[in-house]
Amino acid sequence: MEKRYLVGVLLLLSMAAVLIWGIPGASDRNSPPDSTADTDRTRLEEPVEAELTGSTRYDYYRQRAQALGPAPASLVGTQVDGNLRVTADGDLLINPAIRQVFDYFLTALGEESLDDIQARLAGHLAEQLPPQAAQQAWALYEQYMGLRQAMEQLPEHDGSVTAMRAAIRQRHDMQQAYLGPEVADAFYGLDMTYDRYMIERQALLENEGLSAEQRDRQLSNLEQGLPPGMQQMLHDTRAPVWLEQRTQRLREQGASDAEIRALREQTFGTQAVARFEALEQQRQDWDERYGEYRQQRQQLISSGLSHTDQQVALARLQQQLFEDKELARVQALDRINAQTR
Repeated sequence: MEKRYLVGVLLLLSMAAVLIWGIPGASDRNSPPDSTADTDRTRLEEPVEAELTGSTRYDYYRQRAQALGPAPASLVGTQVDGNLRVTADGDLLINPAIRQVFDYFLTALGEESLDDIQARLAGHLAEQLPPQAAQQAWALYEQYMGLRQAMEQLPEHDGSVTAMRAAIRQRHDMQQAYLGPEVADAFYGLDMTYDRYMIERQALLENEGLSAEQRDRQLSNLEQGLPPGMQQMLHDTRAPVWLEQRTQRLREQGASDAEIRALREQTFGTQAVARFEALEQQRQDWDERYGEYRQQRQQLISSGLSHTDQQVALARLQQQLFEDKELARVQALDRINAQTR
């Protein structure tokens, strides 16, 4: 009887404690999330973030950045693309570098969560910019993400010039709507110029009413209408292919090494000639070694050795003639040659 009495007293005391001080741990669950504690990270996930609005989201992610672990593997050893700048009044200076910064951090999608990526971005903005400009950059980031999500929902076109023109106009209108004219031009101006150039170029290539001379002239005029930097980019992209084709034709016509060297210097400058010659020597060396290997390989296959002995001898031959990093290429070429016989 006395024992039951003591148990009852203890139960009453426990209930009183709950009423006075609350359920143990309840105050922790009701308190704001502690972004500095790794063990409390689950409190900082989307359900909490979704309740935030405006600048409080930036503050939330900036605080969360303090609890982040090491950067994902793809970002280790790299530097953030884009140099963020401010005006004399302390406002964010609008330029293409802002989008470069956003995209730099977003490249880690798949390696870590979007929440962690946004925390890294917010931490970077806080380090690189004064508070007012950092808030402005974060606001642009949220508009940029909204635009990206909207553009992902656009239907695919059929590849025709008419459909591609309509798609370009639609994307341009969306960029203006989400970002405003100034930011849209800074973020996408060059992309839009290049896309329009490629569409008009395709239209000229498909125009059967033009002679070859007319087409070449209009293609040249179209390219000359591009900004100088983009013209240089197109030239640099095409030049190696053009030079290779031109070099091959000159060799077939009996051109000397001095003539080939002069062409390369004229196209890329003196400093680049040594690189071309080194690559050409490497290619020639490879061709000679692979040709020798193919001959010896065929001899082994025709030797009458068992399949196992052939494989052992081929592996030994490959090790003699090639470096380890070249073996995958050799084996791939062997498979291709076997399929085409």
